Amino acid sequence: MNQSTSSLSPFASILFFFLVLNFYMGVIVTGDIISSQCKNVSTHDFQVNYDFCVSSLEANPLSKTSDIFGLAVISMELCSNNASYIQTYIDSISKDGKADPGARVCLGNCIEFYSMAFRAVQKAMKAFSGKDYVTSLVEIGAAMDSSETCKDAFTEAGVDFGLLRKQYDDFFQLTAVSLGIITNINGPLQ
Repeated sequence: MNQSTSSLSPFASILFFFLVLNFYMGVIVTGDIISSQCKNVSTHDFQVNYDFCVSSLEANPLSKTSDIFGLAVISMELCSNNASYIQTYIDSISKDGKADPGARVCLGNCIEFYSMAFRAVQKAMKAFSGKDYVTSLVEIGAAMDSSETCKDAFTEAGVDFGLLRKQYDDFFQLTAVSLGIITNINGPLQ
């Protein structure tokens, strides 16, 4: 019995070495996939900030072991969570009474626009899980358009958009990242 255990020992050592190497290579490759996807997206869409893309995706611990499909899901979850947060944020600044009447009207409209954005992202996630990447792209685009419509409402009313500028910018970045990653899955950007 001792003899057979010692004869397996070199094999077990080699197997252990390859398992450890595979684990570390997986970690290295995963780090590279976030970087490469963000570089690809920011190269093809000059409005996407590479550092924002990387930090947003890396904020989710699951991104460290994700492939491109996992990154797409994470990016859409970020969009969904952000749209929900923006609705809550708008509601709180609408109720604090500090916004002028014109801004309050625009804010009221924007709650609905971000609600539409949230629903669009949910539809995108469902389509993506069914491997319907085209519908997923359309729905993420619709979410981006909803946030743009909110911004346009302020412009058309002649009201300062400063109340929502950061929230809008972040949401735009997140949706653009999702669009880029899903586009790479559907057919890589050239």
